[in-house]
Amino acid sequence: MHADRLIEATIAMHESGVPFMRRILPDDDAIRLWDHYPTSDAISPSSGARYFYHCHPVEERGEGEHGHFHLFLPKSAFGESSGLLAGPSDENAQRANVVHLIAISISADGLPLSLFTVNRWVTDEWMFAADQIDAVFDRFDLSDATGDPLAGAWLTALVHLARKPILDLLSARDAVGADPEDHDAEVLSSAPIDLERMIEAD
Repeated sequence: MHADRLIEATIAMHESGVPFMRRILPDDDAIRLWDHYPTSDAISPSSGARYFYHCHPVEERGEGEHGHFHLFLPKSAFGESSGLLAGPSDENAQRANVVHLIAISISADGLPLSLFTVNRWVTDEWMFAADQIDAVFDRFDLSDATGDPLAGAWLTALVHLARKPILDLLSARDAVGADPEDHDAEVLSSAPIDLERMIEAD
């Protein structure tokens, strides 16, 4: 099901002549390091899910990486869950009340390379345990998000197609037991994406 939706979105983008990353990045290719694309993030008014894409300096990128997506669930999806591992320490901090779901590394050709998790401080998130994220995973839906609709559909399909590896990486992140404010611990777990295998297995 999710593979079909991913393929449908890919075909629609191809037929329109506007590939996936062209829907994310500025037309003039004037990409600024660390800037969010789209500006102010793409946010679903119904689900609260959101994403942004950005690029690190070349020396901080993974092999073959152009940049990566950060994808989030809203903290409100977790209700009174007892699975909170860590949250912002400054009650007055400006934050979006988000829970980081996963990051997706993207190649210069616009293909997904890998999935990875980050420490709490990286996105100033509310960090919930993997089993609590699993319980609300279905809330991740960018179908009506701001930004490009086909990009939102493609990312939604990919995330649900990759549910098991994402949850495995979140469990591995939890097992690391890193200090959530340790700036020497940024990426806590990662794994390459085998998109063809995931599509075949769906």
